[in-house]
Amino acid sequence: MRRIDLFLAVLALGGIGYLAAADSIVLQPVADNTLIENALGSVSNGAGTAMQAGLNGMNLIRRALVRFDVAGAIPAGSKIVSASVTLENAAGTAGTFTCSMHRMMASWGEGVSVGSNGQGMGAPSEPGDATWIHRFWPDVLWATVGGEYLPIASASIEVGANGTYVWGSDQLARDVQSFLDAPANNFGWMIKGDETVSRSVKRFATREETFAEIRPRLMVEFDSCPADLNGDDAVDDSDFVVFVAAYNVLDCEDAAMAVGCAADLNGDGFVDDADFVVFVGAYNELVCD
Repeated sequence: MRRIDLFLAVLALGGIGYLAAADSIVLQPVADNTLIENALGSVSNGAGTAMQAGLNGMNLIRRALVRFDVAGAIPAGSKIVSASVTLENAAGTAGTFTCSMHRMMASWGEGVSVGSNGQGMGAPSEPGDATWIHRFWPDVLWATVGGEYLPIASASIEVGANGTYVWGSDQLARDVQSFLDAPANNFGWMIKGDETVSRSVKRFATREETFAEIRPRLMVEFDSCPADLNGDDAVDDSDFVVFVAAYNVLDCEDAAMAVGCAADLNGDGFVDDADFVVFVGAYNELVCD
């Protein structure tokens, strides 16, 4: 047998799986900033109302940073169902350009610096500010100037006229799952604009924006008791039968897998031994709280 075999029990259910109900929450950032291209790292905009992404009229790069406290708001052990980040483009340059979100790989800071006018030129860096060369000004440096981030984007969209824009993808949800499971590695995201075209820069509202409705926000759907596969508020033998059905299929992309692949408790695309460990932990607790 390729997997554990409770096939007769599974037949009794006809191979049917269940989709768990999800809760939802909207988070505002705990930090945001702009990396302003400057060889000395002498400017930042930590407490400004705007963060920028793209190339300005002097062909200097701007990269926005944003971070949300996922673990502080979502119960440990929850399964992230979906995630999206909403930003308001206000007073950005004309034209439509791709803006991508990349997971950050190192911590960074937000000081009290505030640029004048459109804030694109920043202000003198203040203690704790992220800059083009610093994670924390004045003495903690990036390993790579311009920030440490994954080169493959978690989500990308086209940003044009002023207005509201939403980034969402399966990878973005996996990022949030990782932020929940390993809070010490939650360094947020970088928003990169088109860095090949002059005057492509987009200007997004930050958490310091006066009008709360246009501040950045992270919307997350999550299941706080993911091992309750039949939705009866208990993790028991009936859930185990559903789990085994999915475990015997293994791959969430397999046509035989129940819709939603709810038994993939760690969100990696497979129902395997790692999910079994999570399931057993919940099974021992029995009642969803």
